[in-house]
Amino acid sequence: MVHLTDYFDKMANILPEFNKIKVVEFEEGFSNKVYRLDWNKAPRIVLRVPELDGEVFGIDRQSEMTVLLAASQAGVSPPVLWHDTDGAFACRFVVQPSLGWDVAHSSSNVVRIAQALAQAHCLPSVSHAFCIYRLIEQYLQSIDSFISPDSELKAEWSYLQTIFSSLPRVASSSEPVVCHNDLNPKNVLINDEKIWLIDWEYTGMGEPLFDLAVVAKSHNLDEGQQRLLIRSYDNNLDEQETLSKIALYSKAYSLREMAWLLLKHVSSRDDVQSLAYYYEFKTMPSLNPFIDQHDDVNTIAIE
Repeated sequence: MVHLTDYFDKMANILPEFNKIKVVEFEEGFSNKVYRLDWNKAPRIVLRVPELDGEVFGIDRQSEMTVLLAASQAGVSPPVLWHDTDGAFACRFVVQPSLGWDVAHSSSNVVRIAQALAQAHCLPSVSHAFCIYRLIEQYLQSIDSFISPDSELKAEWSYLQTIFSSLPRVASSSEPVVCHNDLNPKNVLINDEKIWLIDWEYTGMGEPLFDLAVVAKSHNLDEGQQRLLIRSYDNNLDEQETLSKIALYSKAYSLREMAWLLLKHVSSRDDVQSLAYYYEFKTMPSLNPFIDQHDDVNTIAIE
């Protein structure tokens, strides 16, 4: 249970009297607890309180905070007003809304996201390394350690493990840079005036094309928009080769999402929502690229 008064005490220098604060919990805080703090009839601050076990989920809180502060200073993320050493932080409330999962982007917004990513990839380096394949492997090992051999979820672990065993790997073709690694629509705040990238929980030194793949997959970009994304990010990239790598990284991203949901369920007491999302993700061809759409959902189609 989150005791907000403990955080309010730590943040006292940026808050009014506590009885003047109205707290609104964000429903979209699926991984962590996120609150909006209002006073004088206006939203003022967003407070994020971490709930995930960093070791289990491959999160380095020190690197996250280092990148968040750098992104804030660079104008990539909203201004950070307070933070602690455990991953909690408060930032200024911004009016730009997050995107929906069914987002359909205009060409101009694809360009803006590409440019924001290019700016983010120039942030100062951190010590934490990110590799999507190592992270998936860690998730699968953790899932296996949490479930008993006779659990019905053992079949789901086997399903994911089989996919992972045959998952095509992309050889990195560039020097590692600071990457976001989870830039889904909920982590982009945008309107006609400004774009912000938020939630750097999975940041680390990694392959920039994986960030492009996450955008391409989770933002529902068609091939033409993916080409525009590539050109707007770096017009020196070979377009066809980059498209092919994005397609392979998109598969790894989808597998990571399924493994994350199953791990969230088995590692969190009384978590039911994550398992429901896992089955929904697994059975939807638009989300799960490993489904052979002509067979049942347990058929795994791997190149």
